[in-house]
Amino acid sequence: MNYTIKTADIKDKPLIYSMLQKYLRDLTQFETIPLTESGEYEYRYLKYYWMENTRFPYLFYCGEDVAGFALIRKEEQLFSMAEFTILPNFRRKGLGILYAGNVIHKHPGKWHIEYNVYNTAGKKFWNKLIPGMVGAHFQKGPGEEENREYLKFVIGEK
Repeated sequence: MNYTIKTADIKDKPLIYSMLQKYLRDLTQFETIPLTESGEYEYRYLKYYWMENTRFPYLFYCGEDVAGFALIRKEEQLFSMAEFTILPNFRRKGLGILYAGNVIHKHPGKWHIEYNVYNTAGKKFWNKLIPGMVGAHFQKGPGEEENREYLKFVIGEK
């Protein structure tokens, strides 16, 4: 099977928006995400991924099928995984590790990944991926918001 990562074009924005709505709905198990007046989950940053050179939208493909997406941003010399998901029918096949590792390596430098501690699948995923990439060379601590943790690490710099 052919696994590819594509930088998302502006024409891909509706596709990412649709997947983002399902992703955010899933996250409401762990945290409150406000709804707009039209009943959609609020995500005011999406448009900026095609407007600012410090934001990077990616689509993941398994063959011809969309398998997920990632939204990466850079603030003050620090990259972060703003959003990341693999669609349910592509999970538990090692694709998340493959895709996340590849998009992280596209952006060498200092990284910060934060997750909700009650999202046990997400917590387990990031705590497997990052040590697998950098060994013991990372920091872990409480996030700025309640019920959050972070992992800080460096990719591709000596």
